[in-house]
Amino acid sequence: MDHGEPQTVEERDMIGEARLSLPAETVPSPIPNFSSPILLAIDTCTNRSSVALRDGQVLRAESSWESDRRHTAAVSAQIRRLMDSCDIKAAQIGAVAVAIGPGSFTGVRCGLAIAKGMASARDLVVIGVAAFDIIASAQPNLNLPLLTLVEIGRERVAVQRYEWQDGRPVVAGEWRILAWRDLAASIDAPIWVCGDVPAGLMALLGQNAIVAPAPLNLRRAGYLAEIGYERWASGKVDDVLTLTPIYPPENKPQEQSRIGAQLMQ
Repeated sequence: MDHGEPQTVEERDMIGEARLSLPAETVPSPIPNFSSPILLAIDTCTNRSSVALRDGQVLRAESSWESDRRHTAAVSAQIRRLMDSCDIKAAQIGAVAVAIGPGSFTGVRCGLAIAKGMASARDLVVIGVAAFDIIASAQPNLNLPLLTLVEIGRERVAVQRYEWQDGRPVVAGEWRILAWRDLAASIDAPIWVCGDVPAGLMALLGQNAIVAPAPLNLRRAGYLAEIGYERWASGKVDDVLTLTPIYPPENKPQEQSRIGAQLMQ
């Protein structure tokens, strides 16, 4: 089964709505152009949703909120509000950047369905970005490795480690799923922890874990828009037909400690 295609009635309705609200155009431009310079960014990976609009120079607007399971209606309405507040017309949007996970199954699919609906309706450029990269791009360079976290429920987080190279965070190893206790137990050297850091996990972390301040832990669509615009400008875009979400694999409980040790190496 192709996980990139919508499977639910809600997703099909959202794509239909996108096609009705955005008139068809011709061929997507692989790079920003004068007639369609706006990038729309959408992140619905968890119960915190975020959308943003960016042109060639500035971030025009951004909104983040807690949406629980009401992603579809809230995201659609918020996109319209942001466009209206900036006097941006549908024809000005040339690309959509979307967070592709990991996260909740419903949340990830909702954002991807909206992005694909808009992109296919008007032949827009689409750019998929991992939730981890959005978090990492917001962090300061303190010469410490990063652990970016995305909460996935049942006292577990999806974890990706980054190292700094040439002033930018670079993925180091594969991402994993860890129980809170196993993650906390695996940290034996100073490391910057950022993203979804629940209160229960915070209480378990030792002195080697330096937790990012609250504003840097919010996964903001403004940073997604920045990543997306950079990729758009360099022509590194995705195929709307083959772009697929990142879903968390389910690891057995006995595997968690071993995975935690591997992650910290």
